[in-house]
Amino acid sequence: METPETARRDVTDTYNYRHFGPEYYDFKRFDGPRPGDEAPDFEATTLDGNAVSLSDFGGSWVVLETGSLTCPITDSKVQAMDKLSQKFEDVVFILLYTREAHPGENCEAHHSFQDKLERARKFEADYDVERTVLVDDIEGTGHRKYGGMPNSVHVINPDGVVVMRGDWNHVSKVREILERREDDRIYKRDIYRGRPLFFTRKKGAIRVLVEAGPRAVWDFLKNMPVLGWMHLKKEFRSKSSNK
Repeated sequence: METPETARRDVTDTYNYRHFGPEYYDFKRFDGPRPGDEAPDFEATTLDGNAVSLSDFGGSWVVLETGSLTCPITDSKVQAMDKLSQKFEDVVFILLYTREAHPGENCEAHHSFQDKLERARKFEADYDVERTVLVDDIEGTGHRKYGGMPNSVHVINPDGVVVMRGDWNHVSKVREILERREDDRIYKRDIYRGRPLFFTRKKGAIRVLVEAGPRAVWDFLKNMPVLGWMHLKKEFRSKSSNK
Protein backbone atom coordinates (compact mmCIF):
# COMPACT_ATOMS: atom_id res chain seq x y z
CA MET A 1 0.00 0.00 0.00
CA GLU A 2 1.36 3.38 -1.01
CA THR A 3 1.93 5.80 1.84
CA PRO A 4 2.36 9.61 1.56
CA GLU A 5 6.07 9.13 2.26
CA THR A 6 6.40 6.56 -0.55
CA ALA A 7 4.56 8.85 -2.99
CA ARG A 8 6.81 11.74 -2.01
CA ARG A 9 9.93 9.63 -2.55
CA ASP A 10 8.70 8.46 -5.97
CA VAL A 11 8.08 12.05 -7.11
CA THR A 12 11.49 13.11 -5.82
CA ASP A 13 13.33 10.27 -7.57
CA THR A 14 11.49 10.80 -10.86
CA TYR A 15 11.89 14.57 -10.83
CA ASN A 16 15.58 14.55 -9.89
CA TYR A 17 16.78 12.30 -12.70
CA ARG A 18 20.41 11.09 -12.64
CA HIS A 19 20.73 10.94 -16.45
CA PHE A 20 19.37 13.64 -18.73
CA GLY A 21 16.91 12.46 -21.39
CA PRO A 22 14.23 14.06 -23.58
CA GLU A 23 11.59 11.93 -21.86
CA TYR A 24 11.75 14.25 -18.85
CA TYR A 25 10.52 17.23 -20.89
CA ASP A 26 7.34 17.53 -22.91
CA PHE A 27 8.28 19.37 -26.09
CA LYS A 28 4.82 18.90 -27.58
CA ARG A 29 3.17 21.15 -25.04
CA PHE A 30 4.12 23.43 -22.20
CA ASP A 31 2.15 22.89 -19.00
CA GLY A 32 1.69 25.60 -16.44
CA PRO A 33 -0.20 28.90 -16.42
CA ARG A 34 -1.08 30.37 -19.77
CA PRO A 35 -0.99 34.11 -20.47
CA GLY A 36 -4.05 35.58 -18.78
CA ASP A 37 -4.11 32.98 -15.99
CA GLU A 38 -3.55 33.78 -12.34
CA ALA A 39 0.04 32.99 -11.33
CA PRO A 40 0.09 29.83 -9.17
CA ASP A 41 1.49 30.45 -5.72
CA PHE A 42 4.25 28.30 -4.26
CA GLU A 43 6.64 28.35 -1.33
CA ALA A 44 10.40 28.44 -1.75
CA THR A 45 13.50 29.16 0.32
CA THR A 46 15.95 32.05 0.13
CA LEU A 47 19.67 31.37 0.10
CA ASP A 48 19.67 32.44 3.75
CA GLY A 49 17.25 29.62 4.54
CA ASN A 50 14.09 31.70 5.00
CA ALA A 51 10.72 30.54 3.66
CA VAL A 52 8.91 32.87 1.25
CA SER A 53 5.96 32.57 -1.12
CA LEU A 54 5.60 33.97 -4.59
CA SER A 55 2.49 35.81 -3.36
CA ASP A 56 4.73 37.78 -0.96
CA PHE A 57 5.81 39.81 -3.99
CA GLY A 58 2.24 40.68 -4.98
CA GLY A 59 1.62 44.28 -6.00
CA SER A 60 4.84 44.41 -8.05
CA TRP A 61 5.81 43.31 -11.51
CA VAL A 62 7.61 39.99 -11.24
CA VAL A 63 9.89 38.20 -13.70
CA LEU A 64 10.15 34.53 -12.74
CA GLU A 65 12.92 32.56 -14.45
CA THR A 66 13.88 28.94 -13.81
CA GLY A 67 17.43 27.64 -13.95
CA SER A 68 20.23 25.51 -12.56
CA LEU A 69 24.00 25.29 -12.46
CA THR A 70 24.08 22.54 -15.11
CA CYS A 71 21.81 24.26 -17.63
CA PRO A 72 23.77 25.76 -20.57
CA ILE A 73 20.82 27.94 -21.56
CA THR A 74 20.57 29.41 -18.07
CA ASP A 75 24.28 30.19 -18.35
CA SER A 76 23.66 32.07 -21.60
CA LYS A 77 21.02 34.33 -19.98
CA VAL A 78 22.58 35.22 -16.60
CA GLN A 79 24.40 38.37 -17.63
CA ALA A 80 21.53 39.70 -19.76
CA MET A 81 18.97 39.10 -17.00
CA ASP A 82 21.16 40.80 -14.40
CA LYS A 83 21.41 43.83 -16.68
CA LEU A 84 17.62 43.90 -17.00
CA SER A 85 17.26 43.80 -13.23
CA GLN A 86 19.56 46.80 -12.96
CA LYS A 87 17.56 48.71 -15.57
CA PHE A 88 14.17 47.95 -14.00
CA GLU A 89 14.90 48.35 -10.31
CA ASP A 90 11.21 48.47 -9.37
CA VAL A 91 10.61 45.01 -10.85
CA VAL A 92 11.15 41.85 -8.78
CA PHE A 93 13.47 39.48 -10.67
CA ILE A 94 13.46 35.92 -9.33
CA LEU A 95 15.52 32.95 -10.42
CA LEU A 96 13.90 29.77 -9.10
CA TYR A 97 16.59 27.13 -8.65
CA THR A 98 15.31 23.81 -9.99
CA ARG A 99 16.59 20.28 -10.54
CA GLU A 100 19.89 19.93 -12.39
CA ALA A 101 19.21 20.03 -16.13
CA HIS A 102 22.32 17.97 -16.95
CA PRO A 103 23.52 16.15 -13.83
CA GLY A 104 26.94 14.52 -13.87
CA GLU A 105 29.53 12.99 -11.57
CA ASN A 106 30.67 16.40 -10.31
CA CYS A 107 27.19 17.88 -10.03
CA GLU A 108 24.81 15.09 -9.13
CA ALA A 109 21.05 15.12 -8.98
CA HIS A 110 19.91 16.52 -5.64
CA HIS A 111 19.57 13.88 -2.95
CA SER A 112 18.24 16.28 -0.33
CA PHE A 113 17.03 19.83 0.03
CA GLN A 114 20.35 20.76 1.63
CA ASP A 115 22.10 19.52 -1.54
CA LYS A 116 19.86 21.77 -3.60
CA LEU A 117 20.38 24.77 -1.34
CA GLU A 118 24.16 24.41 -1.48
CA ARG A 119 24.04 24.05 -5.27
CA ALA A 120 21.97 27.24 -5.55
CA ARG A 121 24.49 29.07 -3.37
CA LYS A 122 27.29 27.89 -5.64
CA PHE A 123 25.30 29.10 -8.66
CA GLU A 124 24.95 32.57 -7.14
CA ALA A 125 28.66 32.69 -6.28
CA ASP A 126 29.87 31.37 -9.65
CA TYR A 127 27.80 33.89 -11.61
CA ASP A 128 27.75 36.85 -9.19
CA VAL A 129 23.97 36.81 -9.55
CA GLU A 130 22.38 40.15 -8.73
CA ARG A 131 18.78 38.95 -8.64
CA THR A 132 16.77 37.15 -5.99
CA VAL A 133 17.55 33.42 -6.03
CA LEU A 134 14.89 31.18 -4.51
CA VAL A 135 15.30 27.45 -4.04
CA ASP A 136 12.43 25.15 -4.95
CA ASP A 137 11.71 22.14 -2.75
CA ILE A 138 13.26 18.76 -3.52
CA GLU A 139 10.10 17.55 -5.30
CA GLY A 140 10.13 20.56 -7.63
CA THR A 141 6.67 21.75 -6.59
CA GLY A 142 7.06 25.31 -7.84
CA HIS A 143 8.97 24.28 -10.95
CA ARG A 144 6.33 21.76 -11.98
CA LYS A 145 3.57 24.33 -11.44
CA TYR A 146 5.30 26.54 -13.99
CA GLY A 147 5.82 23.93 -16.70
CA GLY A 148 8.97 22.14 -15.59
CA MET A 149 11.24 23.43 -18.38
CA PRO A 150 14.90 24.10 -17.51
CA ASN A 151 15.00 27.81 -18.39
CA SER A 152 11.47 29.15 -18.71
CA VAL A 153 10.32 32.70 -17.97
CA HIS A 154 7.03 34.17 -16.77
CA VAL A 155 6.19 37.86 -16.48
CA ILE A 156 3.54 38.53 -13.82
CA ASN A 157 1.75 41.86 -13.41
CA PRO A 158 0.94 43.52 -10.04
CA ASP A 159 -2.49 41.85 -10.02
CA GLY A 160 -0.85 38.42 -10.03
CA VAL A 161 -1.73 37.63 -13.64
CA VAL A 162 0.73 35.99 -16.03
CA VAL A 163 0.99 38.37 -18.99
CA MET A 164 3.73 36.46 -20.82
CA ARG A 165 5.34 33.04 -20.58
CA GLY A 166 8.14 31.44 -22.49
CA ASP A 167 9.02 27.78 -22.41
CA TRP A 168 12.53 29.20 -22.92
CA ASN A 169 13.60 32.56 -21.55
CA HIS A 170 13.37 35.29 -24.19
CA VAL A 171 15.25 38.30 -22.83
CA SER A 172 14.33 40.80 -25.54
CA LYS A 173 10.61 40.02 -25.15
CA VAL A 174 10.84 40.43 -21.38
CA ARG A 175 12.56 43.78 -21.91
CA GLU A 176 9.83 44.91 -24.32
CA ILE A 177 7.08 44.02 -21.84
CA LEU A 178 8.77 45.82 -18.96
CA GLU A 179 9.35 48.93 -21.05
CA ARG A 180 5.65 49.11 -21.91
CA ARG A 181 4.32 47.89 -18.56
CA GLU A 182 0.71 47.54 -19.74
CA ASP A 183 -1.25 45.89 -16.94
CA ASP A 184 -4.08 44.64 -19.15
CA ARG A 185 -2.05 43.44 -22.13
CA ILE A 186 -1.63 39.68 -22.55
CA TYR A 187 1.12 38.34 -24.81
CA LYS A 188 -0.30 35.24 -26.42
CA ARG A 189 2.81 33.84 -28.12
CA ASP A 190 4.35 31.43 -25.68
CA ILE A 191 6.95 29.40 -27.62
CA TYR A 192 10.49 30.75 -27.94
CA ARG A 193 13.80 29.22 -28.90
CA GLY A 194 16.27 27.99 -26.32
CA ARG A 195 19.80 28.23 -27.64
CA PRO A 196 22.91 27.93 -25.45
CA LEU A 197 25.97 30.04 -26.18
CA PHE A 198 29.35 28.36 -26.59
CA PHE A 199 31.09 31.33 -25.00
CA THR A 200 29.72 33.56 -22.25
CA ARG A 201 31.23 35.98 -19.74
CA LYS A 202 31.49 33.23 -17.13
CA LYS A 203 31.41 29.80 -18.75
CA GLY A 204 29.64 28.83 -21.96
CA ALA A 205 27.77 25.66 -22.90
CA ILE A 206 30.75 23.32 -23.19
CA ARG A 207 32.29 24.37 -19.88
CA VAL A 208 28.93 24.03 -18.08
CA LEU A 209 28.64 20.40 -19.19
CA VAL A 210 32.32 19.56 -18.62
CA GLU A 211 32.16 20.96 -15.08
CA ALA A 212 29.06 18.84 -14.41
CA GLY A 213 31.01 15.73 -15.38
CA PRO A 214 31.56 13.20 -18.20
CA ARG A 215 28.08 11.74 -17.72
CA ALA A 216 26.52 15.14 -18.43
CA VAL A 217 28.57 15.52 -21.61
CA TRP A 218 27.76 12.00 -22.81
CA ASP A 219 24.02 12.28 -22.05
CA PHE A 220 23.87 15.56 -23.95
CA LEU A 221 25.76 14.29 -27.01
CA LYS A 222 23.81 11.02 -27.07
CA ASN A 223 20.48 12.82 -27.05
CA MET A 224 21.43 15.80 -29.22
CA PRO A 225 19.93 14.41 -32.50
CA VAL A 226 16.61 13.66 -30.78
CA LEU A 227 16.61 17.04 -29.05
CA GLY A 228 17.27 18.84 -32.33
CA TRP A 229 14.43 17.01 -34.05
CA MET A 230 12.05 17.76 -31.18
CA HIS A 231 12.93 21.45 -31.32
CA LEU A 232 12.38 21.58 -35.09
CA LYS A 233 8.97 19.92 -34.79
CA LYS A 234 7.99 22.32 -32.03
CA GLU A 235 8.99 25.36 -34.09
CA PHE A 236 7.08 24.01 -37.11
CA ARG A 237 3.93 23.52 -35.02
CA SER A 238 4.33 27.01 -33.56
CA LYS A 239 4.67 28.65 -36.98
CA SER A 240 1.71 26.68 -38.34
CA SER A 241 -0.55 27.68 -35.44
CA ASN A 242 0.42 31.35 -35.80
CA LYS A 243 -0.50 31.56 -39.50
